[in-house]
Amino acid sequence: MTYTRQEAEELVERWADTILRVAYAWTGNMPDAQDVCQTALLKLLTRPERFPDPDRQRFWILRVTVNCCKDMKKSAWVQRRVSLDAAADAAATMPEPGESPVLEAVLALPEKYRKAIYLRYYEEYGVDEIAALLGCRTAQVSTWLYRGKAKLRTMLGGSNGQECFSD
Repeated sequence: MTYTRQEAEELVERWADTILRVAYAWTGNMPDAQDVCQTALLKLLTRPERFPDPDRQRFWILRVTVNCCKDMKKSAWVQRRVSLDAAADAAATMPEPGESPVLEAVLALPEKYRKAIYLRYYEEYGVDEIAALLGCRTAQVSTWLYRGKAKLRTMLGGSNGQECFSD
């Protein structure tokens, strides 16, 4: 059973404010509350049967709204997102030129060594992961890391007994 356009508009007019208020109370922010409101109204309008009385409809709408809020809170999107303020606090800052001689030396390496060293020691990828990222064999990455560290040791003035990096 479907609703006519007029019936659908009346249902939206009647329940949108209530759903929005309940959703806002559960989610704590308006954009999420609006998403929940839209989802709950769609469920109401696509429900195959109609309600025998308004009290049952009210109960059903509130239960669906709460369940939508719970579903939203469990979603991976909500669990992994952060606010813009938190993102700004966690944003990576690059050191100023001259501030990090090691980074300057890494950036001065030939490209293949630079990529391998950067991914391994700055981004903390494993050798297998670097090989997959760069589209080469694991042995090749190990060679680039070994040679790149040797070049860095020379550039930074380390002797054979001193290690600039540790695995």
